[in-house]
Amino acid sequence: MKQIKNEKELIKKLEEDIKTCKKRKIIFFSGHFPLVYSHKNIEALDYWGKFSIYTLELACRIGQYAKKLHRDVEFVFFVDDHMYEDWNNLKPAQIKTARRNLYRLRSGTKARLPKQYSAIMKKFGFDGNNVLRHDHGRPGRKDCLYFSEKILRSSNKKIENPCAREYTEFIENPKYFNKRNSYLISFIPNRCRENICDIALDKEIKNFNASHIFMETMGGAGITRKDLFKTGRGVLYRKD
Repeated sequence: MKQIKNEKELIKKLEEDIKTCKKRKIIFFSGHFPLVYSHKNIEALDYWGKFSIYTLELACRIGQYAKKLHRDVEFVFFVDDHMYEDWNNLKPAQIKTARRNLYRLRSGTKARLPKQYSAIMKKFGFDGNNVLRHDHGRPGRKDCLYFSEKILRSSNKKIENPCAREYTEFIENPKYFNKRNSYLISFIPNRCRENICDIALDKEIKNFNASHIFMETMGGAGITRKDLFKTGRGVLYRKD
């Protein structure tokens, strides 16, 4: 695990990883955000401070570099749809309905990302066609732009930690990730680092090539992008 000092160092390292890897496809796990059911718009893109927007912008910028190297580029959006279920006075049925309605809105061939995400991707030459979609196995949610953590956690894999279980479920499913042809660049909340590294990466996932970047999500609205590199545990990098 390496401490990254600033954005320039991070971009240089990730571009070098893309240049030297022999994979045809580069997949970016970025723009990760939670559903906050007490909000009018439950897609809480700014709830984790700068993390969600910033990681998507970084991924798009580096993805542009990958395109210049004639690599295929895809983005995967995980949604934390479980953590904030109890942080409100809503009834379980209300929470379920809100989640279902959102996922249906973001599913299907005509579905679009939120305006803020669409604008970022368009700026760098990407759009919804570059997004890997999740089949939720629910009516109206076959081709969802968002991967539901709740559904991934329902995997029957015998992994006690749910965070590691969902991540392993995604990577080990050839429908979504082809280990032979794909290189993964993941931007992940620092609080998930131990579960992802110590369990998913070190014990469960084999024959896998990736770069993992861990950043803080709980710094608050006053934390700038530059501050992320020195806030809490800072920005950490690991290559597998």
